[in-house]
Amino acid sequence: MGDADHEQELGLVRRARAGDRAAFSALVDRYWDPMRRWLAGLSGRPHAAEDLTQEAFLKAWTGLPRLAAPETFRVWLFRIARNEYLALARSPRAADPEPLSEAVTRAPGPPEQVAEREAAAALRAAVEHLPEAYRAAYLLWTQEQLPYPDIARVLDVTEETARWRVCDARRRLAAALAPYLGDERR
Repeated sequence: MGDADHEQELGLVRRARAGDRAAFSALVDRYWDPMRRWLAGLSGRPHAAEDLTQEAFLKAWTGLPRLAAPETFRVWLFRIARNEYLALARSPRAADPEPLSEAVTRAPGPPEQVAEREAAAALRAAVEHLPEAYRAAYLLWTQEQLPYPDIARVLDVTEETARWRVCDARRRLAAALAPYLGDERR
């Protein structure tokens, strides 16, 4: 996030903390898709991710006056989302995850499209089979481009653990996708 974007976000957070609904709406617009996408990847359930995202924003709105440091808003928001996900995962409502949605590809011809769809499906399956802790860190790193210190704060682990989880997730994915990467060795 650039300096101007960061300053704009800080202003929105400060105004929202003071009860400005329009400012909070702008924050929702900014973070709805990234949070929903992360929760969908984490849970494997796009519909549940919508509900979790909505719940996270409701909790953020009510808890915003107690946010001590406006500059930590993004991490704080994703921690709320993580806690909502963990509550769902522990609840009896938790069900088998739905597969991640198909990625739209633009390949020149049918053979390339088939190969890309197969590779995308293999990647989705490999990500879905990662242990939850690794999947959460990997998706924050790849989808949200969060730096390791922020991933650590979202997941309530040390920065070293966050780095290890991303690294190990990448290692596991590379092993699972070796046939697609042209590396038949395992």
